[in-house]
Amino acid sequence: MRGRTGGVLGLLAVAATWGVFWGGWAALIPDLKDALELDTRGLGLSLFAVPVAAVPAMVFTGRLADRFAQHTLPAATVVFAAGITLTAFTTSVPLFVVALLLVGAGSGGIEVALNATTAAHEARDGVRLFNKVHAATPLAMVLAGPAAGLARQLDVSRQVVLFVVAALVLVSAALAVDRRGWQGADAPDETALPVTGSRWLRPLLWVGAVAATVLLMENAVEQWGAVHLQQDLGTGPLLGSAGPAAYMAGLSAGRMLAQWRGDRFAEATLVRIGAVVGGCGLAVGAFAGLPVLTLAGFALAGIGLAPMVPTLLAAVGRSVEPGRRSTAISVVTTTAYAGFLASPPLVGLLAAGIGLPPALGVVAALGLVVLLGAQVLRLLPQPDLHPAEVTPPTLS
Repeated sequence: MRGRTGGVLGLLAVAATWGVFWGGWAALIPDLKDALELDTRGLGLSLFAVPVAAVPAMVFTGRLADRFAQHTLPAATVVFAAGITLTAFTTSVPLFVVALLLVGAGSGGIEVALNATTAAHEARDGVRLFNKVHAATPLAMVLAGPAAGLARQLDVSRQVVLFVVAALVLVSAALAVDRRGWQGADAPDETALPVTGSRWLRPLLWVGAVAATVLLMENAVEQWGAVHLQQDLGTGPLLGSAGPAAYMAGLSAGRMLAQWRGDRFAEATLVRIGAVVGGCGLAVGAFAGLPVLTLAGFALAGIGLAPMVPTLLAAVGRSVEPGRRSTAISVVTTTAYAGFLASPPLVGLLAAGIGLPPALGVVAALGLVVLLGAQVLRLLPQPDLHPAEVTPPTLS
């Protein structure tokens, strides 16, 4: 049993500490803004350094992981810790931007390396891990946000908070060192999708597009849930902040539930169920007139959306030849990230035209797109498909 679960603690630790930083980051931004004497425009431009560095890091990390295997995740995590540490030392805007570039590169690298390593461990040990690993991040974010806010309320400096987080990230990097490597994960598989030529890219991009739609829905709640509660339902800041927290709690619970019972369903079926539940929950959150119902809707949305991206990534990990698995996962992860980035401005533009509740309703309707998009899994070879779902793969 020990051999089959070796390395899982490291995956969970990296996923959790990644969530600790991003969960507490929002509570530290106001202090950094004041310390650096940034206006809103300057702060926004500075923060844009994170995605500017994250996207190319995602692209290159897949190729690096195909070459350096189990060493990639600890290395990306160390880069992330270095960026956090440099942010603590920030005394000028240029240094702040450099620190955020490093944070973005490390964060993007972790996203791909963590997914690639999880896929390799699933292949190596014959276990299901994606939902378990992905559940750690939202749970950590739910706890980290209030913790960072409380620390600042108690006059703990942002430097101390960032140093503590950086230390936790470094510990997770050490735990992620896996001496067993990815052996057993690189045996040839004649049924796998070869990552060569141009035709291999099409199914991966389709899967990435479905994942991007899911992340667009997710980030809509994360970024606009509190605004909706305060602006449209008249709640105070405390209850307003409970909106994203309820969603994150549902996200973590949904992934743990999928880890526990998800193997009873075919992957496409699990995505379809999630699309229906997530879309309905988001619709309740958008149009319910009572804050308690809105919070319940956001939590239900989290439960529904929870297993979809992990399920899609797990399917890709099993369908691609082992030597190019990480590259394939980087394609899907990078494509999906586009949905995450597009969500805040898209919802903002819709809200400016039709109001925030209807805008969130439009986002909820994207659940229908995901429901239909579950069919893309049939483009991937699926050696472990539920008997009712077996269909010969086609790339045409």
